Amino acid sequence: MMPGDAREHEEASAMALGRIARVLDERIDCPREAAGREQLILAATRRGQRYRARTVILLAAALAAALALPVAATIAVARKPAHLEYRLDGPVAAEGPWLGVAPSGGPLSMHFSDGTEIELGPGSKGRVVEVTGDGARVVLAAGSLRAHVVHRPRAHWTIAAGPYAIEVTGTAFEVEWSDTSAQLTLSLHDGSVVVRGPSLPEGLRVGAGQRLLARANTGEAQLSSLVAEQPREGVPVAGHDGGSTTPLHPAPRPLPTWSEMLAEGNFRGVLEAAEARGIDASLNRGSLADLVALADSARYLHDRALAKRGLLVERSRFAGSADARGAAFVLGRMADDGGSRDDAIRWYDKYLSESPSGPFAAEALGRKLEALVESGDSVAARSVATEYLRRFPHGAHRAYARDHVPDP
Repeated sequence: MMPGDAREHEEASAMALGRIARVLDERIDCPREAAGREQLILAATRRGQRYRARTVILLAAALAAALALPVAATIAVARKPAHLEYRLDGPVAAEGPWLGVAPSGGPLSMHFSDGTEIELGPGSKGRVVEVTGDGARVVLAAGSLRAHVVHRPRAHWTIAAGPYAIEVTGTAFEVEWSDTSAQLTLSLHDGSVVVRGPSLPEGLRVGAGQRLLARANTGEAQLSSLVAEQPREGVPVAGHDGGSTTPLHPAPRPLPTWSEMLAEGNFRGVLEAAEARGIDASLNRGSLADLVALADSARYLHDRALAKRGLLVERSRFAGSADARGAAFVLGRMADDGGSRDDAIRWYDKYLSESPSGPFAAEALGRKLEALVESGDSVAARSVATEYLRRFPHGAHRAYARDHVPDP
């Protein structure tokens, strides 16, 4: 896979070349030049075809010279990426600058030119306040929003809801905002985001499979898991400004549980508690909730050996549970991050076989595709890319998958 910056530069240059060809349409008055324009558009838009930025610029300059166009202007267009464009699809009731969706109707979809899709749910109100070449800023005034943001180098999207800002690069999530109760609910299915707002000035990272519940009037924030079959009681996350937070479901306890310490970001506290009990005893006799907290805390503290032990014990002692199935995906990510592509693919396959419709299915298949491409297995990569587009046509990896399917 090519480096991110080079890949983005080449994609931008190819798009610019297509725009140049369309501009030339009105300047062409003979069949030979028209045929050349057709070839130029085909080269700029053929699926999966990539051109080096320098080659694109030289080709554009040569064509401009042949048609007596200013070369400098051509190169300037190729260097400056255009802002994204978007179109609306669905019922909409305009309220000044706001886009409103009737409570009894279907959703309103915003289709962006990079493949990103943002959907306002019934009874919701929002608007696009800014669009750049790297993303957009969307405000949700009330109701719900579903987003599938395509991951690209330097992509930057922001979803604002009340006093909260969700910073996105590429992911799939749902967000709800109630102005009446000043409550934000964020459910993340793929990738990760950073949320800033009351008591979170430095930002709170929310990962795939997590749900964040935050209330602006108290500054409290709670993280819980989307993976567990039975939802666990949320626990408060301490504000980054040092202020206190009020639990949504107060339940006084003399000592915090490991799950509570994990949610508070007290990873060292979890490991110290496990060491006091004995690591082997914690792994072999601890509850599933404690095992999850121990493995996650070890992972966040970069103790890969202990994290892997905990995840493997989750799978052996609690085989068949949602957490055990989710552990297969996490083991795949750890192997992926460590450069062990074969192990990563094996764990992704295991997760997909055990949880074909699980919360990490799209990301597991997308990461498997990346691992196959990086390993040079083009045949398997084409098969997985085709499967990804069939199963997750709006997934965060769809643009990458399209680049690796055979031309029709």
